[in-house]
Amino acid sequence: MEPLSALIDSILSASVDLTALAILLVFLPLFVVFTARGKAGYRFGLRPIPLYSRIRQLASHATESGSPLQVSLGSGQIGSEATPEAAMALTVFDYVARHAATCAQPIHGVSGDATLMAAAQGVLQNARQESGYPENYAGRECTFYGPDPLAYAAGAAGTFGADNHLALIALGEFGAEGLWLSEALADQATTRMGGTSDPSAAALMAASLDEAVIGEDVYAAGAYLHRPSHLGSLAAQDILRLVIMLAIVVGVIMTSLGYWS
Repeated sequence: MEPLSALIDSILSASVDLTALAILLVFLPLFVVFTARGKAGYRFGLRPIPLYSRIRQLASHATESGSPLQVSLGSGQIGSEATPEAAMALTVFDYVARHAATCAQPIHGVSGDATLMAAAQGVLQNARQESGYPENYAGRECTFYGPDPLAYAAGAAGTFGADNHLALIALGEFGAEGLWLSEALADQATTRMGGTSDPSAAALMAASLDEAVIGEDVYAAGAYLHRPSHLGSLAAQDILRLVIMLAIVVGVIMTSLGYWS
């Protein structure tokens, strides 16, 4: 029986590998085509997500008013399981930083992880250089308040009040500190928005923020703001979802009719 069991396991393992390969072969051409179209200026039909529309409005308003935005990047460590959320936090920060840099306006990024702060500094420096104002980069616009959640929330709230920021954008990996930060600014007449993918933290932030995104909507930040490659990836994923849903429906019908057992 042992050789038979080993044979069955090898077949099932090969089936899984072949399925993954088939998905990759379908996804890769779609990704390349849609990314090329996105970089060429083609805009895909995306369902509206109010948070990202509001971020675009606030970025423009901040450059007009001269009041800075504070982007709270969360505590996601680069290189850990939190890398996707940290990358989306940097994507939002990059978008806001580029808008601020074109008009030589200030911006402030706060983080609860040292690697994330270093990455944010690089994003900001690159934005200043590309805008033609490299001398405006002083290296003090990104702040690390330590890995302790309470210290991070307290430091971010204190910085927000001291510099008279226009709005708070808190997007990335958050736990209870997301609620603490948003509630600390509740008595100020300011806009608070953001989101996280962690279900427990997302519920807390959604209840306390003016605009919030949860779950997979967090990972769509680049597509909705300024990244053609993200737009192509999102469009390819949508097509792949439809293909998988169609395959499931066809499989259920064929099995019900007795063609597959």
